[in-house]
Amino acid sequence: MMSTMDFETSLEVLRILSGALTVPHSLDDGLKHIARMTGELMATEQTVLLLRDEDRHELIVRTSVGINGPNIRVGHPLVVPERLKQVLWRVRSLHQINWIEAGIPDIGFPILVVPICVKGERIGLILTGKSRAGTPGFDTIHRKLFGLIAPFAALMIENGKVYDYLRQTFAQHSQELIEANRRDAGRRDQAEQLMISSLNNPNKVVRLLAESFYKELARAGFSPGHITTAAAHILECITRSEPPAANGR
Repeated sequence: MMSTMDFETSLEVLRILSGALTVPHSLDDGLKHIARMTGELMATEQTVLLLRDEDRHELIVRTSVGINGPNIRVGHPLVVPERLKQVLWRVRSLHQINWIEAGIPDIGFPILVVPICVKGERIGLILTGKSRAGTPGFDTIHRKLFGLIAPFAALMIENGKVYDYLRQTFAQHSQELIEANRRDAGRRDQAEQLMISSLNNPNKVVRLLAESFYKELARAGFSPGHITTAAAHILECITRSEPPAANGR
């Protein structure tokens, strides 16, 4: 049977993890929250979140907590010895890296590393280390907790991409949607109001998008027949229950 202390600990973990998805207002805020949350759950002082740049074969620092130095700068590649860089680049599961001779003065070893994956593809890493005094270090429980953090970061990144898409596509290019939400938005950002409307009244948003889609195609010079073909293709995609091919065929 779970003791009172274990139950309280479980509740605290749930509070921290749920806060990662509900408290932040932007992707930057969210990833910073993930980094702080990692330190709180793992009892560590240093956390870095890295994103993979496949073209340059670099790990880019997205956010960091507890580390100040020229080797770790947000928006820049992580500067580490080549041997450590290759180890980090190849990591595919939760992994512990112990102190190495060619280490970095700014980082406290050992560190735990876990990949961030979206749809099976590695998009980044979370590193944490420098355990606080009086803590047990990376025991089994802490390792399991650390393994829970990466999916939250992945979900937050995916949500951030969707939110950016909605802002750019709907709020910037659909004047009808802007006007429709202006009355309800008040002081709230119109794109944010659109997100809320999408949740509260999705049918209304879909109708507005359909009207906007029709008007934009008509303004571009497409005939009613062409627009009907587009609508038929949308229905075909729905009945297939799969997204349209990248080449549009």
